[in-house]
Amino acid sequence: MGAAVASLSYFASGAAAGDRKPSGHLMHDPTLTSLPAMPVPQPEATPKAVGQSSPLGTVAAFNAASENLLPGTPRSEFPSKWSTSPMLEGFLGQHASTASRRIVDVYVNSTLGSIRIKAYRIGYYHGTGQRLVWTSGIVHVWRQRRPTFRPVTRMVSCPWKVTTSIDTTGWPEGFYYLVLAGASGQNHLIPLVVESASVKGKAVLVFNDCTMQAYNIWGGRSLYTGPGHSRAARGSSRSYKVSFDRPYRNFIEFEAQNVPLIRAAEAIEDVNLTLAYTTEARICGNADLVRGAAAVVFSAHSEYWSPTLRRTIEGARDRGANIVFFGANNVYWRTRLERGSTGKDRILVCYRKAHLDPVRRKHPAAVTTQWRQEPASRPESTLTGSLYGDLRSKGMFTVTDPDFFAFAGTGATRGATYAGLTGGETDRVYPTSEYPGFKYPEDLHIFAHSPESGGHTRHGWSDSTFYTVPSGAGVLNMGTMNWLQAQVDAAVPARSRAFARRVTQNIIRKASLGPLGAPPKSRERPQRPPGEVTAKGTSSARGPIPF
Repeated sequence: MGAAVASLSYFASGAAAGDRKPSGHLMHDPTLTSLPAMPVPQPEATPKAVGQSSPLGTVAAFNAASENLLPGTPRSEFPSKWSTSPMLEGFLGQHASTASRRIVDVYVNSTLGSIRIKAYRIGYYHGTGQRLVWTSGIVHVWRQRRPTFRPVTRMVSCPWKVTTSIDTTGWPEGFYYLVLAGASGQNHLIPLVVESASVKGKAVLVFNDCTMQAYNIWGGRSLYTGPGHSRAARGSSRSYKVSFDRPYRNFIEFEAQNVPLIRAAEAIEDVNLTLAYTTEARICGNADLVRGAAAVVFSAHSEYWSPTLRRTIEGARDRGANIVFFGANNVYWRTRLERGSTGKDRILVCYRKAHLDPVRRKHPAAVTTQWRQEPASRPESTLTGSLYGDLRSKGMFTVTDPDFFAFAGTGATRGATYAGLTGGETDRVYPTSEYPGFKYPEDLHIFAHSPESGGHTRHGWSDSTFYTVPSGAGVLNMGTMNWLQAQVDAAVPARSRAFARRVTQNIIRKASLGPLGAPPKSRERPQRPPGEVTAKGTSSARGPIPF
């Protein structure tokens, strides 16, 4: 089973997460739109009418293990490239298909005249990785209005008309590739989440749609970059607000940071494991959405958090829900969501600098800076357990506590190393004696202390951490962005892939059973290195802090 999962490499192995972020911070390449070559899907012999559920699968009481016993759709029938041009592009008018709103509006801009829409549910499916759940009839498409641009906030949005609406009633819960399929191999991807009607007692997998939108460069602007002939010019023309009312271009973010988590979770052959599905933006706008969940599980890159999202997750933790971060650089930027033309929470705001944010005087706690910065400093470590430390990182995942529950059945020993798992962006624990502004949970447990080097430190560390709170809930942070995508990267040693898959599944299975309680104590805490060598080559016991 595990070997089959490892073979599903849906992203270019060279697209490691450590090489592309402007202004000293990792950014996944927004122009990378191709997946490994796969034949263009053939037209359906008897297409279904738009808005009608396909008979390919029916839903009673949803169970991911039972769903994944169904035959999947081979990769040979799945697109290999995604259109990023006005020839074919689109977006959804809501963040997810929800129990109260299963009909989803689709906005399409195209010169093709007509297309079909296909919905592939992402899962394990005996190693094929996805299942075709629904196919539309012919959908007529047209050129939509030009996007609008707001000079003050530099926000690009699309004032388009609804092209069609899809009734997802009866579709199995989960994450989907919604594929706009046109002639001549033109296809466009829209991530879709069919949200669970109930999360009670379940492990909730969260799509990082706020983070994905922050990086989305459709229309020439994102929260990182805008037009310009130099890097400095592009950085200074970045957006302060970005709209969900526009197509995605950064498909690799969805594929590398979310899909491996879904497939690893759904490959667990346990009918007692119950999974649920939602998005960051949905939690931001619905404070009770994860109430009663056994665990809330974030993917490899959950960087942009509103105060509401943070309060909701901390509240869930304090009521007994385990919180899992399978990546790094989480809870880094404080954001807020505002109403857009298609509804609430459709505009993501992040000025990054306090003096730029117009709410800085009336609502200082809402100012969109880093969470660790003033005027309302709350370092991410008080939730995640560690802090963002490095980018363009390369390291060696190193076990320091083989008795930790996540390592059960792996054969890991103290000091065991696994290549390819520590990298991209990494988190670490800084000594509070030198950085008193950084706070950590009192019972913080470091179960892996891994050497790494990157853009900020030549000889640094990545820390995988765990702590518990009085409710009994545990919070686990792997501290490395490569953790998930390495599991399906053929360039990573098979031994490391198998180890990471087993650890990932151990964590999900255990977290879904209820509060994780106190962790086993390691024999000794990892020793802090006497000094680090910065990227510029100067020795420093403190090491640079990435502000």
